[in-house]
Amino acid sequence: MTYTDSQIMMTLAAITYARAKDIGSYLLPTTNPSNATNGDWALVWGPAVTTIDEGNLMFVTYNKATNQYAIAIRGTYPYFGLALLVDLYEDLDVSHPLPWQYPPVPGALVAAGTLDGLNDLIRFTSNGVAFHAFVDSQIAPSGAEIFVTGHSLGGALATVLAPWLAYRLSESNAKSAVTPYTYAAPPAGNTAFATFYTELFKSSYRYYNVIDIVPKAWADLSSIKSLYSSPEPACPWELKGTIDLISDWLKDAKVNYTQPNGAGSSLPGVPSPASDFFAEALDQHDHNYYLKLLGAPTVPIAAPRTPARSKKKFPHV
Repeated sequence: MTYTDSQIMMTLAAITYARAKDIGSYLLPTTNPSNATNGDWALVWGPAVTTIDEGNLMFVTYNKATNQYAIAIRGTYPYFGLALLVDLYEDLDVSHPLPWQYPPVPGALVAAGTLDGLNDLIRFTSNGVAFHAFVDSQIAPSGAEIFVTGHSLGGALATVLAPWLAYRLSESNAKSAVTPYTYAAPPAGNTAFATFYTELFKSSYRYYNVIDIVPKAWADLSSIKSLYSSPEPACPWELKGTIDLISDWLKDAKVNYTQPNGAGSSLPGVPSPASDFFAEALDQHDHNYYLKLLGAPTVPIAAPRTPARSKKKFPHV
């Protein structure tokens, strides 16, 4: 069966959630024959990960038949407890955006935590080969089309890695075109950055479930309060208070965030009969639900462990 680029890129984004040592097998048709990748995408660099099976992870695949590369970036598994938005606020450091530098764009600002994540990605090394060296020696001379994909916070990182990559390729006069695909991504920067990003790429795609919480941070927080109110489950009053608190923090810091690509491509999520708001939120954000909404086969991956509310934070994403 032939699948669309959007289905394939979401499949690669889903595979990032597997254990690093298993990712190669997820791409093999012999072990995963139903995946939308159809065994056409071979692992050529990575996966590289900040710590063992936790933190930022990235790998590069190549489709020889079409001369296309795809760079896939892992998100993190949010646990949708009451402290979720506060954790994201702290770890993304969204109240302290910094100037975009690849290249410098007047007025363009990106969350400091997202730039930390970008720095992790571009400094990655796999089997002794640095990512930036792989880009310069393998991708740049190839003339191949390059996809950059990620789900959730991996999508936010794809939103900054793609323009970094385009800038790197332009410095070497490479002819490769970069096409970002993001799924369920929160915005990475302000309006000036979003405008720069949208204008930079000839084609770029942003998919989001209309009743997924994560894409609504930080530009549309207030809508979370009534997300599942009809039908239930309703947003808990404690979360409504957290939303108001974060909105005030951003207002006081005079910070705004904007999704690129305007309205993007909405996916029609349907509420389930879940009695718990956070269970419903997790279901709506799940990578396999995005695959279902896109009409692609799911990618079964063991459920993540649920982090306790402590000093543990999302790692730089």
